[in-house]
Amino acid sequence: MRMRFPESVWMVSLALAVLTSLPYAIGWLNTPEDMTYSGAPALPDGLQWDYNSRMGTLGQGARHAWDLHLLFTPEPHDGIYLVHGFYVAAGAVGGALGLGIPLAFHALRFAMTIVMTLALWAFSGRFFSRTGDRWLCLSMATLASGWSWLLLVAAPDMTRAVSPIEFWLIDAYNLIGAFFAPHFAASVALQIAGLMVFEDWIERGGAWRLGGLALVLAAVSITQPYSIALLGMLIGLLALYHMCVTRRLDWRRALGLTLPGGVYAGLVLYQYLNMTADPVWSSFIEQNQTRSPAAVYYVLGYAPFLLPIAAGWRSAIPMRKDARWLVPWLWVVIVAALLYAPVMTQRRYLLGVQTPLAVLATQGWVRGVLPCLQQTRRPLASIVYVSLASSATLLMIAANASAIPSTQYRDDLYYTVDERAGFAWLRDHTPPDSVVLTVATRDLHGSSGRVVAQTRRRVFAGHFIETVQFDRKVGMLRRFYDPATSDAWRRSLLAEYNVEYVWYDRYARELGAWNPAAAPYLVSVFASDTVIVFRREE
Repeated sequence: MRMRFPESVWMVSLALAVLTSLPYAIGWLNTPEDMTYSGAPALPDGLQWDYNSRMGTLGQGARHAWDLHLLFTPEPHDGIYLVHGFYVAAGAVGGALGLGIPLAFHALRFAMTIVMTLALWAFSGRFFSRTGDRWLCLSMATLASGWSWLLLVAAPDMTRAVSPIEFWLIDAYNLIGAFFAPHFAASVALQIAGLMVFEDWIERGGAWRLGGLALVLAAVSITQPYSIALLGMLIGLLALYHMCVTRRLDWRRALGLTLPGGVYAGLVLYQYLNMTADPVWSSFIEQNQTRSPAAVYYVLGYAPFLLPIAAGWRSAIPMRKDARWLVPWLWVVIVAALLYAPVMTQRRYLLGVQTPLAVLATQGWVRGVLPCLQQTRRPLASIVYVSLASSATLLMIAANASAIPSTQYRDDLYYTVDERAGFAWLRDHTPPDSVVLTVATRDLHGSSGRVVAQTRRRVFAGHFIETVQFDRKVGMLRRFYDPATSDAWRRSLLAEYNVEYVWYDRYARELGAWNPAAAPYLVSVFASDTVIVFRREE
């Protein structure tokens, strides 16, 4: 299936990639003297934890550790192939090219934003023949987000518990997701590729198209394995529709889908079974809770799409002779059902749902709203509406551009000279599987993520999902630095979790008054003005 894109589409794709890169570029250009920018976003709070985790995964790929290990927990566990395989492979490529880990991440994010935008343009072409309609669809699929921020005015008490989703639920919107993580953009592009290859196979057949579908679904299973509940169900229902209604698919041809379906299910099942078989990975699954917020957040969060859909839904009713519109309707319905299904990963299924919503919203706007306006006012009305729908997206990017170089986030986003020297010492003088005791707290403070991101060494605690019994370990850290704690307890803790090094910095000093220098069983092996690394002696 060959695609050609107009030069203007390439330019817009590049412009969106540049737009989402500006805050990070500003962070690098405004790096304070004697400091180094980590490459992490400033907002929403806590996203630095996930960024540091991705740096650790890329680092494992750079040293060709294809079986992923969790670096944020000290318990021994088996590595698993394919888990977070997108970042492991990206790290291997970045390492082969001699790129630093942060640069490799952002180069990949830049490229995937372009790929996602091109895929969205191609998908819009399945539904709209007029160029203006396709541009409107692309705008709604990228720049637009939501209006749940209205709750800040209408129901401020509600937002104290859960803030508007435009400012934290990055899975929910295509461009916001691409702004923070390249695998989100890649997943959106792969969803589209899978559906387009499937539809092409339905129309034209061909074993090579079936093989292409298998390759795309294999890539999806590695990039975003949770999506099998959505994409697998969507393709399955579409196949059933073409068998029973359009008659384009007979039983003999349908059996061919066992190849891509088996590849997809097999790769996801392999990851799931290996994770559930290991107690450490099982803890990761258990703590990876992504429950949905109240429905009002979704209604307002997708209001810019739902309003035009409501105005022109009749024009997008699927018909037997034109089943195109079944795809976006079915996609949205499946996501709506999964958002409150009895599973832990409810919010995961939002990833990419803006794509069908943009298609339906564009059809509703063109067929249901614009006919109510005078011809001369229609272009301005579309521009104004898209601008209003894009307010939260642009605000998120602008807020990061302002916050990243600010002094408020300097400690979280920039490394000092002392820290960099300590990181270098750990990289040069410790084995890759060493365990380092660093500080992490539930209120998103500590050096654990920074140590993982820069050294790829394991830490005692550092991530509320990837650390086994995270809250219990945070309590242990507080006790470790409590002057009233006995040395016998500290030595027992270090031995039980095979902790070989203690990273002592400002976060540790804030946690408790006890100084490791007073312990005869801890020997200073690296020291600077603000960072000391101790090695445990038996």
